[in-house]
Order: sequence, then C-alpha cells, then structure tokens
Amino acid sequence: MHVEITKKFQKQVSNCNNSKVKTEIKNAIEKMIQASSIMEIRNIKKLKGHKNIFRIRIGDYRIGLVVTKESVVFAAFDHRSDIYKYFP
Repeated sequence: MHVEITKKFQKQVSNCNNSKVKTEIKNAIEKMIQASSIMEIRNIKKLKGHKNIFRIRIGDYRIGLVVTKESVVFAAFDHRSDIYKYFP
C-alpha cells in the first residue's frame, strides 16, 4: 500500500517521550507498507460514522488513519483521551 505521513503526525510523534511507543509506530508504518489489505494490521478499527477513517491502538495511544483505495494517510497521533477531540 502507498503510505503518506502528514506533518501534524510527524510533529505529534516527535513530541512523544516514550521510546517503546515510537518503536511500535515505526513497526505499524512498516507493516502498513507491506500489507495488501488494511485488515491485515493488528489493533486496527474503523471509527463509527465515517466511511474511510480508522484508528490503530498502541497501548494508551492512538494513530488516526484516513484510508482511500490507493493510499493510507497517517493523519494524527495522540493519547487516547485527546485524539478524538481533534481527529477526524
């Protein structure tokens, strides 16, 4: 799959101090590149009320994804208590 990463996502990940979470994010991006389908990824879930918005759970953090036929956009990353205030 074609993967895009937004500047907002990069900034939010760089502000995270947890190295284990950063490693998990890197692994999620690599698995997304290698995957042929979005449902091959662990801990992924479609958000209610949206056709093409998904999230990946990494401990207490969430990655917000926008999925189209051709690509996956890593749009947001934040703590579970804050992510849904700003994403989607």
